[in-house]
Amino acid sequence: MSTPQDEQPDRPPTERAEELLDRLEQRIGPLSSVAGLYLLRLAARAREAVEDIWAEAQSIHEEHQRNQGKP
Repeated sequence: MSTPQDEQPDRPPTERAEELLDRLEQRIGPLSSVAGLYLLRLAARAREAVEDIWAEAQSIHEEHQRNQGKP
């Protein structure tokens, strides 16, 4: 897929580089959005797992404290 701008040999390298980066950004943009959502979900699941582990540890600790007080 070529455009008239692509066929101009007198375009400065910086202009060609900017155009290349713009095209790359258009292709990568949606992928980075999907990856970002995936990471947010992963972080939420990890946080929930840590909260569950913490709650279980507290429960075990409290039960241990109650059992130490009994003769």
